[in-house]
Amino acid sequence: MRALADIRKMEVGIEYRSMSDLLADFRRYLEREAGTPVERLDANAALLLHDLCQFLKLGGPQRQKVLGRSAASYVEAQLDTQVRLPVIH
Repeated sequence: MRALADIRKMEVGIEYRSMSDLLADFRRYLEREAGTPVERLDANAALLLHDLCQFLKLGGPQRQKVLGRSAASYVEAQLDTQVRLPVIH
């Protein structure tokens, strides 16, 4: 658990006292990105793990290790086909 907290600490200056604090912050991150409460999200486990890796600022090799070869390929294909709407400020 400490290693996960240390990863976030190094990247953005945030330190977590517990895994539950880190996961609660991840939930808020998901809700903010999706624009909906977490209980309304319909998420694929591979995409969820990918988002967790991004949240923890893991690099490509670490993300590959977490996801495994087939899930990493799946996520890459999904991200390549997503339609992105322009952000209007």
